[in-house]
Amino acid sequence: MLTTIRRILENRGVGLEQTVYGTMRDEILDYPLTVGDFFSCGWGLEKGRSFKQIYEFYCLLQQEEEKNGIPGILSAIEASNQRMVQIKKEEKGQERKTYLEMIKSGRRGMREAAEWFGQLAFREACRRYGENPSEKNFLEYKNRVMVTDYGNIAAMVPELGKTRYGEMWKFPWLTTNLSELKEAVDAGEAMGAVGGPCIFGIDEVLIEVRTGDGETGLFDCSCGRQCAKDPALPARTLAGYMQEKGSQVKEMHILNRKRGITRQEFISLLYVFETAFLLKAPVVIPIPDMSYQKYMEADLECLPPGQKEEIMKEFIRTTDQVADMFLEVTDILRAHYPEIPVTVLHRRDESLCRLFYGKREPFVDGSSYMCKLTREDRRKESVVDYITMLALPYYIYGTKHVIQLDSLDETDSGRKCQKIHEGCLQLHSILYPEFLSRDGMNTLYNSSIEYKDYLERGDIEEWLKNGRFS
Repeated sequence: MLTTIRRILENRGVGLEQTVYGTMRDEILDYPLTVGDFFSCGWGLEKGRSFKQIYEFYCLLQQEEEKNGIPGILSAIEASNQRMVQIKKEEKGQERKTYLEMIKSGRRGMREAAEWFGQLAFREACRRYGENPSEKNFLEYKNRVMVTDYGNIAAMVPELGKTRYGEMWKFPWLTTNLSELKEAVDAGEAMGAVGGPCIFGIDEVLIEVRTGDGETGLFDCSCGRQCAKDPALPARTLAGYMQEKGSQVKEMHILNRKRGITRQEFISLLYVFETAFLLKAPVVIPIPDMSYQKYMEADLECLPPGQKEEIMKEFIRTTDQVADMFLEVTDILRAHYPEIPVTVLHRRDESLCRLFYGKREPFVDGSSYMCKLTREDRRKESVVDYITMLALPYYIYGTKHVIQLDSLDETDSGRKCQKIHEGCLQLHSILYPEFLSRDGMNTLYNSSIEYKDYLERGDIEEWLKNGRFS
C-alpha cells in the first residue's frame, strides 16, 4: 500500500498545524511509503522528547522541577514505600497499624506537595519556553519508532548533521530513543553501529522442483512462495508443496538471477558506515546467509536425507556467491572509512559465529518472551538470528549503546531485540523507508527482476566520491 505522511495525518483528522511536522518540507510529507496501516497518533513529553522542541521543553521542565525540590519529594515517597514493605514484614499488632497509618498520612502529604509544585514547575516552563510543545501530535509506527526527518535527527545529534550524503535529508526517517542517543553522545559514551541488507530479495534466487509425473514448481527462495503470475493457480509455499509432494520429487535446481547489489542494498551498508564515522563507533555488518540456509533446510525437511543434502549444497554455493558480493562492497567501504573498526558476520567465519551464538545464549535460552516470537517452530532459529544480530556490537565490543541503521521493515526486529536485552543495551533505531523500484509501485526488495537497479563498481565509487549517482 502506497501512502504518505500527509495522507496518514489526513486519514486521522489531524492538521499539520497540530503536529511537530508543521515546517516539514512537502517532498518529505509527500514521499511515497510502502507500509501497512500500523501508525498511531500521539502526543506527550516522554515519547515526544525525540523531537528537538519537545526535548528542550522537557529539559526546561526538569530544571523547574529540581528548583521546586520535586526529585527529593519523589525520593522520600519511594523511601516511605520501602519502609512500609519492611514494617509489614517485621511488625505486628497495634504498632504495625500505627506505623502504617503514619506513613500513609505522610505519603499523602508528599504526593499533594509533588503535584502542587509540579503544576508550578509546568506553568513556569511554559512561560519561559513561550508555549507547551508537548501538546503537539506526532506519528508513531508499530508502537516503536517516531516519524521525523533528518533535520530533526541532526538538530538532536549535531554530529549526524555532518553527513556528506545530501539525499538523507530528502525523505522521512523513523527513530526511537533519539533523546537517549543525544545524551549518550554528549556524555562521550561508547557506541556501536549495526545494519545491512537481507542477502537477496524477491525474484532473485528461485528453486525449481520437478516431480516424477513431469509437474514443475517454481518457488522464491526469499519468501518461500510459489512464483505464479496466474491468480487462478493455488497459492502454495515451498514447505507446503514439499509436504504434499516431497516423495515424488525427482529433481531440484537453484536459479541464481542476482547480478549484483541494488541501490538500496548499497545504501543499507553505506549509511551504517557513515553514521559510525560521524559518531566514532565500530561497525558490525551481519550477512544473514546462515539464516537463509536455516529457512531452506526447514522447507526441505520432508525430503530424504541424501536428496536434501544435495540441494542444500547447491543452495549454500549460491548464498556464498551472493555473500561475496556484499563482502566486496564492504571491503570498498572499509577502504573509504579506514578509521572505523569493522566486523562482518557471515556463515564462513566460524569463530565469529561461535561467539555470536555463545554471547546471545543467556538472552535466548529459557526466555518466555523468545518462546512466543514465532509459532512456526521450523523457522524459529532464523527469526532468533535476525533479532539477536542487532545486538552484535554489544556482544563483540561491549558497547551498551547500539545504533540500528536499517530500513523500516526491521522495526519489529529492533523492538524485540530491545525487549530481550533490556537493562544491558540501549538500541537506538534510525530507520529509512524502503525505496521504490522503477515500476513505481513496489520496493526494490519486492520488485520483479526486470526492475532491480543493480550497481556496477563504478556506480559505487562515483557515489562515494560525489555523494550521489550521476
